[in-house]
Amino acid sequence: MATASASAVARFATDAERSEWDARIAANPGGGEVWAGEEYLQVKRTQNGYRDLRVIVERAGRATIAVGVLAKRVPLLGSWWHLPAGPAGESAADVLEVAAAVSRLARSSGAFLLKIEPRLGRDAIPEIRAAGYRDAVRIIPNPSTILVDVSGTEEEVFARLGKKARNAVNRAGRDGIVVTRVDPTAEHSAALYRLLQETAEGRFVLRSEQYYREFWQSFARAGAGQMFLAHRDGALVAGAYAMALGEKTTYKDGASVRAKTAYGASHALQWEVIRWANERGATVHDLCGAPPSDRVDDREHPLFGVGQFKRSFSPQIIDYAGAFDLPLRPLAYRVWGVLGDRLARRASLAIRKDPYY
Repeated sequence: MATASASAVARFATDAERSEWDARIAANPGGGEVWAGEEYLQVKRTQNGYRDLRVIVERAGRATIAVGVLAKRVPLLGSWWHLPAGPAGESAADVLEVAAAVSRLARSSGAFLLKIEPRLGRDAIPEIRAAGYRDAVRIIPNPSTILVDVSGTEEEVFARLGKKARNAVNRAGRDGIVVTRVDPTAEHSAALYRLLQETAEGRFVLRSEQYYREFWQSFARAGAGQMFLAHRDGALVAGAYAMALGEKTTYKDGASVRAKTAYGASHALQWEVIRWANERGATVHDLCGAPPSDRVDDREHPLFGVGQFKRSFSPQIIDYAGAFDLPLRPLAYRVWGVLGDRLARRASLAIRKDPYY
């Protein structure tokens, strides 16, 4: 099945294209996004109840675009399609062209809604809204983020870090903090999950330990993920997990003990992640989440402290346009917006003990 929009045609990927999916995502404009890669799509299918789809958009005279899709079925309404961190495109016009082609394929497949989260700047928002898209709640966790240049030698990468980060890494080394790369075994996964629980308490909702363990182990099996643990005097003080696709790496999960007994542990941990990224040949490391640039100094923002920490590695915050809904079947979308979405969220938390999205 294929559908056209202007000069773009969307179709489902062939078996051969699916077998090299990560390479196709990495070849997208901007270097691709791990959120549209093979491992992420598979984990969301097995652990979060999505149907994972892979779509190819062919454009006349230009390179094809690989689009990862996560879909969920809603009784009586049909399904909604989400393009995590996508679709890719060189400009707002290109993104909208690709999204339009995908939307036609989605509609012909019974979808009533298309959700997009393109990696465009905020200046693209008016053009996206003018194309019929409506502002939506984000699903991917980094609507604003910080990107670290990890190209070059290790010495060059370290020299580019902010002075505060360099000092904290050096201090951690003097204080005996040791960071190691470990396999996400059940034991190590449980230890990192306990740290996440301590960090999340009263702040945000965590998924189940099984979800995280399967996520971490799935990426590790594919050679696309790594767990890191930091100890001082044999005691675990911090942990992190990072993902990779193409020349990009992404900081996925991280936490540290609340007690202020291991200054620099989180900096040392992130530096080891960056070293890992550099060794893999990555050129960009995404610290995955920061307050928006216009609220970077707002102490009331929930990510203020996180932003201060991450900006010690690289000061510039990147703001993406956000998440948007394109109604494909107006009546079904209206029912979903008024009642369906709210009920689905509540039911997922009550029955599955897991966020719907």
